[in-house]
Amino acid sequence: MRVPFRLAAGSVVVGFVSLGLKAAAWRVSHSAALYSDALESLVNVFAAVMVMIALKAAAKPADSEHPYGHAKAELLSAVAEGGMIIFAAVLILERAASTILAPRLPVAPELGLGLNAAGGVVNALWALALGRSGATRKFPALAADQAHLIADAITTLGIIGGLSLAILANLPVLDPLIAIAVAAQIAFMGGRTVLRALSALLDRAPPPEMVDRIRHLVAIHAAGAIEAHDMRMREAGQSRFLEFHLVVPGGMTVAESHAICDRIEAALRREMAGVIITIHVEPDNKAKHEGIMVK
Repeated sequence: MRVPFRLAAGSVVVGFVSLGLKAAAWRVSHSAALYSDALESLVNVFAAVMVMIALKAAAKPADSEHPYGHAKAELLSAVAEGGMIIFAAVLILERAASTILAPRLPVAPELGLGLNAAGGVVNALWALALGRSGATRKFPALAADQAHLIADAITTLGIIGGLSLAILANLPVLDPLIAIAVAAQIAFMGGRTVLRALSALLDRAPPPEMVDRIRHLVAIHAAGAIEAHDMRMREAGQSRFLEFHLVVPGGMTVAESHAICDRIEAALRREMAGVIITIHVEPDNKAKHEGIMVK
């Protein structure tokens, strides 16, 4: 857990650096579009802090009050992050609405755009570092943070291009219009973040390809059993839970059926570290002749 927590701490530092650059860009330019980018960077800082808190909470072992662990803390942080993004979109729209009736070109545009570009580069480089670390494949909170940084860098690029066009064409109205476009984009992103997190909180099943792989592994490693049925899977942050009924011949001993279960569990854990598996063994008269037929 030390590596992902250090990466999350790095995201906080990067977030503050980017926020400082973009806030400075807005202050020197008085641009509504650059204000929107600075506000999005403020959300990045909030999100990075939430990732740190979520990773620390999710790493706590199961206890008497939380027998299934604390993995859903990551999902709760994603809901909070999404809500913050939507709130930022509202503030950006308010700022754009106040300037669209009397738009003006940015002051000191070269300095403002230069500072803003520097903030975007910082975010892009850190997003690349997160991807290369490999931690984003194991920790949903870090993956969400990386995706947010990439989106922020793309937004920054679009804002710089739009403002450059506004300056060259002498179209000050483009400044608040760009801010409105940014607000719409991050509001969509925030809504999607909240919906995905809520779906996972409601015990969303793993992706279909993972389900197929699990069924295949059970089928080929349950030799000696008859079938596996009533399989259910769910994800909660980094944790995965799997349960099913395994039908074995009625005359099989407890030790023999237990050996089959151990073999299945070992095969599944080789591909999904940390998966929590519950297998209910049943005699052959409980067979449903459906589900997974053992090869």
